[in-house]
Amino acid sequence: MKAVRLYLIVLPLLALLATGCEEDVVAVLNAEYPYSMYGVLNPLADTQFVRVFEVDATLVPGEERPLDARFVSRDLQTGEERVWRDSLIAISDGTVGHVFYSPFRVEWEHAYRLTISGSEGRESYVEVEVPLRSNLIVDAPDTTSRVLLPAHIEGQPENVFNSEVEVRVKYVIGTDPAGNPFYENLRWPIPFDDGLRRTATGWRVEVDLDEAYVDVAGEVLRDFRYQARYGIALQLISFSAVVGNEEWAPPGGVFDPNVLIQPGAFSNVQNGFGFVAAGYTLQRSWTLPFEVVRKSNFVPNQPG
Repeated sequence: MKAVRLYLIVLPLLALLATGCEEDVVAVLNAEYPYSMYGVLNPLADTQFVRVFEVDATLVPGEERPLDARFVSRDLQTGEERVWRDSLIAISDGTVGHVFYSPFRVEWEHAYRLTISGSEGRESYVEVEVPLRSNLIVDAPDTTSRVLLPAHIEGQPENVFNSEVEVRVKYVIGTDPAGNPFYENLRWPIPFDDGLRRTATGWRVEVDLDEAYVDVAGEVLRDFRYQARYGIALQLISFSAVVGNEEWAPPGGVFDPNVLIQPGAFSNVQNGFGFVAAGYTLQRSWTLPFEVVRKSNFVPNQPG
C-alpha cells in the first residue's frame, strides 16, 4: 500500500478511519447519505488527496470505474474553486478505492469547503480549516545534571499530538576473526504526548537522554547476541509531532479504535459520513557531539 501512504499523513488515526469502513460497521449507516469522505489537507504537500466512498445500503469498497460525481474545493477566504480528479487505487485485499486529488497547496489558516455531488444532485460536503504555521526549533543540549535535549514548537498551535521520539542506535553482536565488530541497528520509538508542555509562545519539548537510554537498553538486552562490553552507540535522536486543526480531536481525547469506528462518533462530513482534517508533521533530528553523548549512558557513534 505504498501508493496509498503517499497521499495521507501517515497516522494511526487515518488507518483506523480506513479500517472502520467495513461492512459490519457501515451497514447501519444512514443509506440516504450519498458519500463518505476521508483525508487530510496538508499545507506542506503540493497535492491534496481525499478518499471517497459511495454510500449504498452498505458502504462498498469501490468498483473499477470512476465515480459519477464532481468533487470541488472552495477557498472560503479567496473564493478560488478547484475541480478535483478521480483516481483508482489498488487495495491489498484486491478491491479498488476512489481517491480524488488536486495539485495545489492549501494556504495556512484558510478554510476550505470540499463538496462532492452526483449527477442526480445529491451531495456531501465538509468545511476544514488549515492550522497556523509553526516551527520546531532545536536548542543546545543541557548537560548540567542530566543530558537534556530541549526544543520548542513555536507559533502557538492549538492541537499537537502523535508526538514521538525515535532513538536510533547500534550495538555489537559479534566480531570477525580480525576483531572487527558486526553491528545490529535499532530504531526505538518513544511516545511523547505526555512530555509536551505549554509555553507562552507554543510548546516545549525536552528529551531526557538518560531516560531514553533505559527504554532502549531494555530492548537491546533482549537480544542474546548483544556484546555488552562495547555498549550501545547512539546514532541519532529524532522528534516528530502532528499539528492538526481544532476539529481533529477524538471523543474523550483518546484515539480508541473501538470508539472511532462507530458510525458518527468521529465525523465532520455534512449529509454524509467520514472525517476530513487538516494538519502537517513537524520533524527535527539531533546528531549529538561526542562530548555530549559521553555524559549519558550511551557511547558515541563509531564508523562502521
